Amino acid sequence: MQNKMIVLIAICCLLLTGCVERNIIEDLAILEAGAYDLSESDVNPIRTTVLFPTVTKEGLVDTMTLTANGKSVHDTFLKIQNLTNLKLVGGQGTILFGEELLKKGLIHVVKSFTRDPEIGTRVKFAIVEGNAGNLLKKKLPSVEDNADFLYTFLDKAGKQNKAFITNKYRFLRDYYDDGIDPVLPVFSSEGDNIELKGLGIFKGDQYVTRLTLSETQIFNLLMGDIKNGSLIMNMNAEDSGENYQLLLNSIKSKNDKIMNTGTMSVEVILDIKGSVLEYTGTMDITQEKYQRELEKQVENYIITSSQKLITKLQKDQTDPIGIGKVVRNHLSYERWNTMNWNMIYSNLNIHVKAKVDLIHIGKSK
Repeated sequence: MQNKMIVLIAICCLLLTGCVERNIIEDLAILEAGAYDLSESDVNPIRTTVLFPTVTKEGLVDTMTLTANGKSVHDTFLKIQNLTNLKLVGGQGTILFGEELLKKGLIHVVKSFTRDPEIGTRVKFAIVEGNAGNLLKKKLPSVEDNADFLYTFLDKAGKQNKAFITNKYRFLRDYYDDGIDPVLPVFSSEGDNIELKGLGIFKGDQYVTRLTLSETQIFNLLMGDIKNGSLIMNMNAEDSGENYQLLLNSIKSKNDKIMNTGTMSVEVILDIKGSVLEYTGTMDITQEKYQRELEKQVENYIITSSQKLITKLQKDQTDPIGIGKVVRNHLSYERWNTMNWNMIYSNLNIHVKAKVDLIHIGKSK
């Protein structure tokens, strides 16, 4: 709360300076977050909810939400402005989208943001299972400010897994790039908590499927190089049938994607180095023999999980890993531009190879 007050005061100081227009803090509604849903009205299909902090004369800080339906994003903002005596001021850190809106397509909403100078390229995007506006409105005992909570949550998640580094810039970049599809993190607010559920996968601008948190870890490896990652694996040893959990951290992973134009196939080669933070199996992995055995088991796990994930993505004809960019860069413009990439991608042979080196043994059961 103290950090939020400092940011609020800093923004207001900037708004108060200059000779064009004076703004009084009590007269401003500085938007912290926005949520966009599909309404039940055919005439006004867009529902916008905004959240902003309020400051009483006694100096107490709280939050308020306002909602309006309209024909477009800007139409809803004009209607929201008519619901308050405060002046709406941009600066959203987080923008949420409801599932039903995303299934219809998101680009018409995001394009409206590009025409609004108050919505920066680094504003964080996320999906909400169900209604996004309801999440902003929901009063949760463990969360003082939903907007501040989501922003810091996404910031933390992005540092732990770069697949969750999602904002307006990245969404538009991947949407317009020829050979990759966008992704966004998915939240739910069932019960008394806001929970990260996984990664939403798009085909163009339409939301088609969600990866679990376990699948998202594998997706992170397939997407590109990793400098400091982590990986939790629940595995079964093929020889003994033993079930155990392994946690790797300080992961450094190199990712090479190789295209064979003759066979029209792609090979994804992963070179992974990491430390064992936790191992619940029975092997004495301080011995080199069993350490090598564990490395082979991890390699098999990553390869098997990767192939299952790729098959799932191919079935939905969505390519967030960027296989299309690899193929495109190995073909002439004419050949790439005339091929039916969706059909080819669905049947493309994509093979994964993994080499795992466990640098430090760490803690074991």
